[in-house]
Amino acid sequence: MPRYKAVISYDGSAFYGFALQKHKPSVLGVLQDGLARVGIRSEILGASRTDRGVHSTGQVISFESSHFFDIQHLQNLLNTKLYPHIAVRSLVGVSEDFHPRSHALWRSYRFLLTSTLPSPFSSPYVSYEKMGDRALFQSALSLFKGRHNFALFKKNGSFTKDSYRTILRIFAYEHKGLDVVYIRGNGFLRSQVRLMVGAALSVSRGELSFEALREQLECKKRHYNFPISPNGLYLCGVGYS
Repeated sequence: MPRYKAVISYDGSAFYGFALQKHKPSVLGVLQDGLARVGIRSEILGASRTDRGVHSTGQVISFESSHFFDIQHLQNLLNTKLYPHIAVRSLVGVSEDFHPRSHALWRSYRFLLTSTLPSPFSSPYVSYEKMGDRALFQSALSLFKGRHNFALFKKNGSFTKDSYRTILRIFAYEHKGLDVVYIRGNGFLRSQVRLMVGAALSVSRGELSFEALREQLECKKRHYNFPISPNGLYLCGVGYS
């Protein structure tokens, strides 16, 4: 049975997250409906379960089909059915054992931040956060690089067997009036990115000390516990061998 790998983009403001939700729109629910409309009723696997309001420019999914399609024709069909909130950026055939989540080596996010109150038309796509000293912000972000126990940087009540994650790259830069944070890691806990960036912003504004941030990263004491808005957060890539 042919298996396909798709890289998709979606507008997270239209959904209550990637995973299926009872009586609420989800990315997975719309994907299932879209594939069913072209005769595909396979299980859909995703590389990452993004939260409510989080967007994607590089989510990876896989699915099977009971018959062969011309790949370009299938991509065009799906984009017609998934419009306007989801788009298939690329579609390729893969081996039957391909799994977008367990085979992923890393995932990357971009966080778009603005210190200027955005218009109602752009507010779902950027996070309105006051930036302090950018050098302090960059230094605070650099503390997260490497392998750490992020137990105090995940949403309360979210269960995981293991809270250790490795941050491979993390830095900030300015682009077209926005502060952009790029983060690549081998995996992320629920709300981890929003808590990390929020804590670094607090350091930049002088509200949180480096010592307090280190204590929390070393799981000694929780000083910061406010996930900032998901509006400007984008899953932008998933890497495979």
